[in-house]
Amino acid sequence: MTKTAVPTADERVHLGVWRRLGYASGDFSNNMSWSLVSGYLMFYLTDVALLPAVAVGTMLMVPKAFDAFIDPFIGNMADRTNTRWGRYRPWILFACIPMLILNVLTFSTFPAWSEGGRFAWASVTYVLLVVAYSLVNIPYSALPAALTRDADVRSALASYRMTAAFLSMTLLSFGLIRVVEWAGGGDAALGYQRAAIIFSLIALPFYLITFFSTKEVVHVPHVKVRYKYLFATLKGNAPVWSLVGAFFAWGVLQGGLSMRLYYFTYNAGDQILFANNTTIQSAVSMVGAFAITSLVLRVKNKAVLPAFGFYLAGAACIVCFFLPIDTTAGVWLYYVMSILIGLGQGMILASLFGMVPDTTEYTIWRYKIHAAGFVSAFITFAMKLGTALSAAGAGYVLSWIGYVAGAQQTGSALFWINFSSHIFVGILMLLGGLCLHFYKLDKATYDRIVDELDAQGEGQVQEMA
Repeated sequence: MTKTAVPTADERVHLGVWRRLGYASGDFSNNMSWSLVSGYLMFYLTDVALLPAVAVGTMLMVPKAFDAFIDPFIGNMADRTNTRWGRYRPWILFACIPMLILNVLTFSTFPAWSEGGRFAWASVTYVLLVVAYSLVNIPYSALPAALTRDADVRSALASYRMTAAFLSMTLLSFGLIRVVEWAGGGDAALGYQRAAIIFSLIALPFYLITFFSTKEVVHVPHVKVRYKYLFATLKGNAPVWSLVGAFFAWGVLQGGLSMRLYYFTYNAGDQILFANNTTIQSAVSMVGAFAITSLVLRVKNKAVLPAFGFYLAGAACIVCFFLPIDTTAGVWLYYVMSILIGLGQGMILASLFGMVPDTTEYTIWRYKIHAAGFVSAFITFAMKLGTALSAAGAGYVLSWIGYVAGAQQTGSALFWINFSSHIFVGILMLLGGLCLHFYKLDKATYDRIVDELDAQGEGQVQEMA
């Protein structure tokens, strides 16, 4: 075991608005895939590709679970990358095009094929897509740790990032169903494929903007660390585990959110109503996300903001369960709840992603190991694992309640679709808020840690070959 000294420099740099927008462009692109998959893929596979719900649930779980387990290794590979462009930016540049191609292939089906053939195609393309997405998103999520060491600027980057993400989600929410109907001309399979092509083409230039507008200035020591030492940094790492719990809760509730398209299709009988509500929710989320830029300056502990967002959105989701969605009053009350959910979601994600890079300095300070990519990947691993479990759960619930694609659903089936979309999601949001009460890395503690690292020559990082 040797120690590698890191040159002393003030790397708590301020990034201007254009640099922040440049970084945020990457998540605008990311959500042209993430939101498309998380919001529409299950419905597409059951009601367009006509695959059994239980098979779809399993198919969505296995690749996500596999991807979740390999994420820390992808993060470590990114940490060990050393190019003239930096550690993380090259991954965004070279992995984005294969990922976008797979985005289209995942939303392609062949009705003339047998059910087994359609299932095999969906499985293979989805496995490849989730891995390709990780190759882009994990380095992208770790990138702020290399752009600056200023905690408030990192929070601002997360705020800008989530604002861009919710802008992307807003465009997707408003346009997808409408584009499917327009581009498909009554053929839903063709409509979804063409919509995936359109939104993937929109995403590509924004990835390039991210690559060319960012610069890695924080010295990331190039060290070779055995995986046993990397995983050892998780022992007693309370800030990381607090975020793991919050991200896991967020990931699990994705299964419930994916049920909302079924809710509006069968309980409300109007997919455009789904498009309108998700558009409002995403648009308001931009307000919540951007508000973090100023709100984070007024709190002593960043965890206060996402905890409030979890509680606000969770309570609104539970209220939605009781609304008569088949009445005009119920529809308008649902719009009001969508505004509250959107505001909470924006605060949650903008805050959480801004907190992840801060755990990098904490990990260096406590364990003397620089593992920004690994830590970021482990935290997002929790979110993906939660998403994998909830995807399987949603498929199993649909099968259990006797769901039949395109048919009139039973009263029991409608009840459980409503429950999964709202009560389940609301409870998970409340639990996510509780997890954040264990996040004790407040601003004063973080500043003290960074000052100590600076006093030591920005820390001694251990090289464990």
